[in-house]
Amino acid sequence: MKIALIIGTLRGGGAERIMSGMANHWLSQGHAVTLITHDAQERDSYPLEPGANRIGLDLTGPTQGPLQTLGQRVRRITVPRGIIRTLRPDVVISFTYMTSCETIIALWDTGIPLIVSERNNPVAQRIPTFWGVLRTLLYPRSRAVVMQTEKAAAWARRYVDKGRVHVIPNFVEAPTPSPGLCPIDLPGTRHLVAAAGRLTHQKGFDLLVEAFSRAAGDRSDWSLVILGEGEDRRLLQDLISRLSLDDRVLLPGRIQNLEPVLRRSDIFVLSSRYEGFPNVLMEAMALGLPVISTDCPYGPGDIIRHGHDGILVPNQDVQALANAMGALIEDEGERRRLAAQSASVLDRFGKDAIMHQWEKLIESAVGRHS
Repeated sequence: MKIALIIGTLRGGGAERIMSGMANHWLSQGHAVTLITHDAQERDSYPLEPGANRIGLDLTGPTQGPLQTLGQRVRRITVPRGIIRTLRPDVVISFTYMTSCETIIALWDTGIPLIVSERNNPVAQRIPTFWGVLRTLLYPRSRAVVMQTEKAAAWARRYVDKGRVHVIPNFVEAPTPSPGLCPIDLPGTRHLVAAAGRLTHQKGFDLLVEAFSRAAGDRSDWSLVILGEGEDRRLLQDLISRLSLDDRVLLPGRIQNLEPVLRRSDIFVLSSRYEGFPNVLMEAMALGLPVISTDCPYGPGDIIRHGHDGILVPNQDVQALANAMGALIEDEGERRRLAAQSASVLDRFGKDAIMHQWEKLIESAVGRHS
């Protein structure tokens, strides 16, 4: 089968990681895969296997004035349209709302099946009004819409025919046998709490730093590392300083391979205010880490079975998060019990099982039946 995938960038992030993983899976199955980004290929963070047709359009640079911005937007429609019409793939899959809207317009009269997928919480994620209206008008023109949870699917069914809305969660891959050396210098304390994600309001790292201060403020043998980069770095650094945690809370920036750091950690915490379907939570669980997560909309409640393989706390409740962290910090036996169960996430969200769901959807979208 000829499959074309399109997304804004492969610089980093959950959607980008999943799309590159999908491409590599289908390449290993012998399919012809083209992956198109609006960004330049030189900025990729996630490598593709040999044999991929990788096309980076370099249409994401800064613009000066509304006319240049409009011109760039038009090219992000016309250039992929020409490429896809030449390729004539059996199906096109597009990730994220902006790229999906542009791709729907690009394929308007081509007859090529298009599957679009939301990768965040479509209710909580703040997007410009123009794009919100365009999304509700255009998504019904796609062959299928993929959401990651049933709650997110309920939102999509308000605008799209119910038979075209499908739920396919993110997948998690088994840990690598040799993860490599730790790419950062970690604090010299005995124990480590880890978190990861873009340093933005969505991820709630301000809540996490405050909760860590309450849970481990007098436990000098515990430190916190938050992996990622983003616009909230200064805000977080100021908070860390106000709480006198400069030598206990580390913000090392974004790293490509989280696994060596997670393997060194004792607890993983996801503190998000909202999510799509958090990859990093599943990655931590796959490594056998005890995990704590806010029960934010959507995702964590579909992944963690509270009290069995992880702990859920009320969303944005700093004290509840601090209490959960404190309980695990004090109880090594409970950390071990949760860790023994957490890797079962691979049974429920393993790559082969999730990719089988994508393949069934593609067969349906292109009119083929297994």
